[in-house]
Amino acid sequence: MNPQLDGAVSDGYLTVAGGVCAPAGFTAAGVAAGIKLGGALDLALIVSDRPAAAAAWFTTNRAAAAPVVISREHVAGGVARAVVVNSGCANAMTGARGCNDARTTADGVAALLGTTPDLILVCSTGAIGTYLPIRRLLTGARLAAGALTNDDATAARAIMTTDTRPKTAAVRSSYGWSVGGMAKGAGMLAPNTATMLSVITTDARVTPEVLRTASRTAVERTFHAITVDGETSTNDTIAILANGAADVTPTPEELVVALTEVCWALARQLISDAEGATKEVLVRVKGAMDETQASQASRLVAQSLLVKCALHGGDANWGQVAAALGRSQVEADFDRLSIVMGGVTVLDAGIPAGPDAIALARAGLTHRAIVVECSLAVGSAHAEMLTTDLSPEYARLNSELVPDLSRPLE
Repeated sequence: MNPQLDGAVSDGYLTVAGGVCAPAGFTAAGVAAGIKLGGALDLALIVSDRPAAAAAWFTTNRAAAAPVVISREHVAGGVARAVVVNSGCANAMTGARGCNDARTTADGVAALLGTTPDLILVCSTGAIGTYLPIRRLLTGARLAAGALTNDDATAARAIMTTDTRPKTAAVRSSYGWSVGGMAKGAGMLAPNTATMLSVITTDARVTPEVLRTASRTAVERTFHAITVDGETSTNDTIAILANGAADVTPTPEELVVALTEVCWALARQLISDAEGATKEVLVRVKGAMDETQASQASRLVAQSLLVKCALHGGDANWGQVAAALGRSQVEADFDRLSIVMGGVTVLDAGIPAGPDAIALARAGLTHRAIVVECSLAVGSAHAEMLTTDLSPEYARLNSELVPDLSRPLE
């Protein structure tokens, strides 16, 4: 399965409501713990009613936040009961105190659920360089534990930062098991992982090893195939829990399909709600020597600031696309290079299109969803990357988002 701009669901699966609570045995809640100003929801708790097989994928940033460090330790056992997420404070670059606060969070949630701390995964998102108001967080966790329901709405909102809307998805297999998920992320989106937080649940009965392998494939096909600005944060986490409540064991291939459906639906929502974005752009590279080179080329084009600015302005500037392909250092026959923008061939086997075709391409680039397709003419491999344009609104948002480092710690 490759990323597509349509929302088609694979045969044998039905889109359903409920997000992380769509699979049996999962409940969730979101509360205002006082981490954010103004009484906004800022703490989410997602709980399985039994120990669940667990897998997780984390940031590749070497300045990984404290909750990433602790959750890496906890998920190593392959089992979890709950995921607790706070927004408004990243608990990153906080040293030993930050790790102690993340452990204290896991301890507190475990006590509330009658389980052990190593079965609790901890996630944080927000401003870097501030300590968690740990007493407020623990009070919020107590409120969330008492408010758990099979409605995911408050939890999905509680993890938001600059997001303008919650992001949820779920599918049900015709064999009676489900996969659901929620995510946050509107800026600093790039592959490995996508500068985001996501919690995925399923009631399928699978081993931790199968879950890890299947989720790796799904994440590579989806969250690693999107980019907004090329940034990777300190807190990226994708946590996947499988509790077996449906008493159905899908094949590994079936699990990959369902996980990919949900992850791709969430990834598209992340791109649609990206900071300052006015367009969703699918960059497709064909005719590459191998898949690795195709992926590298599509990523360089998708991350090019010049290409993104051109697309924002509706400029069919194929020269910037060609330059980005050249910077990618992949094998390409530039004398036979072809580029399609807005549904119109603007460079055909090395020959530039005339003014009429360029005008048609510009018209095609006014749409919300557009495709940029490049044929490298040296092989048969292909890859895709979903990105956005780059608008003045992105610069405004990120120049005005100044964390309040003067706030009291409690």
